[in-house]
Amino acid sequence: MYTFTRNTILLVSSLAFAVSLNAQKLSYTPANPDKYPYPSITTSKQGKKINIDGAIIQKQHVLVDEIYRSPFSGKNHHFGKRASKAVLKAWNTDVRPDGKGLPSGKMSVEKGAQVYAAKCASCHGDFGEGVDRFPVLSGGIGTLKLHPKTGGDPGPLKTLGSYAPYITPFYWYIHTAMPLSAPRSLSNSEVYGILGYILQLNGIKVNGKDIEDSTIIDRKFIKAVHLPNEKGFEYNNLRKPDTHNTRCMKNCIDSSKMTVMHIKTDATVVSPPFGEGRYSFKDNSKKASKDSVGETIYKNTCAGCHDSGIAGAPKLGNKADWAHVRKESLKDVFKHAIKGFEAMPPKGGDMKLKDEDVKSTVKYMMEKSK
Repeated sequence: MYTFTRNTILLVSSLAFAVSLNAQKLSYTPANPDKYPYPSITTSKQGKKINIDGAIIQKQHVLVDEIYRSPFSGKNHHFGKRASKAVLKAWNTDVRPDGKGLPSGKMSVEKGAQVYAAKCASCHGDFGEGVDRFPVLSGGIGTLKLHPKTGGDPGPLKTLGSYAPYITPFYWYIHTAMPLSAPRSLSNSEVYGILGYILQLNGIKVNGKDIEDSTIIDRKFIKAVHLPNEKGFEYNNLRKPDTHNTRCMKNCIDSSKMTVMHIKTDATVVSPPFGEGRYSFKDNSKKASKDSVGETIYKNTCAGCHDSGIAGAPKLGNKADWAHVRKESLKDVFKHAIKGFEAMPPKGGDMKLKDEDVKSTVKYMMEKSK
């Protein structure tokens, strides 16, 4: 629990910044947090512990009959229970850049390639080249320094191999969120095998040796991996202010008289273009027909799979692909689209969509596939 006032923040920030000036200079973020040049907790001259956000750290909560009570809450207002070791273990699933948190398990690259082909290739390509709008996982090493002068010049290709500084956090991400249609369905060993295959695709060497099909990938091996862009991210010194403007304490500008400027044009090449995002139809919902609503959602949410037919998705406009769908009742089709079915995630992966919007999209797709 932190308590602070405006004056406290000013005082503590200045003290913390003074401490940071004496810290070791480091241009990149090291894998081991213990080697970060700026400690997360410092101590003021008064002996008070100061957190990295400038707040004074108070004493730990008081334990009363297995109930934790904040010293700042009202009398007899008790909140929360002691977290058991099992609960803490269930929540503590992240993996640090230095590999702390990696679980047991192992798999050869050859078997990992088979798991990748079955679980990942439909979206990311057989060799990590990416399918349609899904991320590219391989290639691009050595391209980060490219600065295209025109739209026709090659630019940086950011992939797991070329851009990511550390491979270890990807274990946690893949294990928690992949595959898209069935997150948390992969075993520890399968995730290790997939990581090994992706590293092999990127030509990453470990301890000077190539990754072979017979190479066994486990916790020890992953910790030994060093990616090309390991020192490519500047250390984020939270104690250093982002701006150097003078703080306004009196006679400040009346914000109600300020004009907020909005960028109307964005030259970045994205798909769909900014301003035509997945919810753009809501701005004109009274004028938009159900067909246009369905078409907009389809282009921004469903086209990635249904344009190409990956993962068994029926292709838009292909009558044969939709034949088995038409044999089902419309009620069941809506249910599958909303709740998810086989490889398709609920609502196509966009849980912000309303059920009625999903139904409109299904009708649009079926109409276009007669």
